[in-house]
Amino acid sequence: MSMKEFWEDDPDLFWAYRFSYFEKVNMEQESYNHRAWLQGVYFYDALVVALTNAFSKSKIYYPKMPYGAVENKVSLEEKRKAELETQVADIRARIKQVNKIKSSTTTDKGNIEGGGNING
Repeated sequence: MSMKEFWEDDPDLFWAYRFSYFEKVNMEQESYNHRAWLQGVYFYDALVVALTNAFSKSKIYYPKMPYGAVENKVSLEEKRKAELETQVADIRARIKQVNKIKSSTTTDKGNIEGGGNING
């Protein structure tokens, strides 16, 4: 916040800047903590692979792709397919409703135009 904004603008602007700053700091801390946790996971996996391969007859391998790389692509494709299917189902339902309305109005017009007495 500039000095001019602080002294000459709306006092609520100060609180908006303050809130925005603290929100930014919290997001940076969460991002840092997540990266540190992820680094710990990769380190743990590396130790498990090294120790298992050294002391066991079975061999295991370190993951070839980063965590979440393949899962995110698959889940995005599945979400898109599901959204598309729901949209198609909605459109089909609307088409049925429109056809039903059209058929009911044509039969009603046929009754009225066919000489039916409205008053009885």
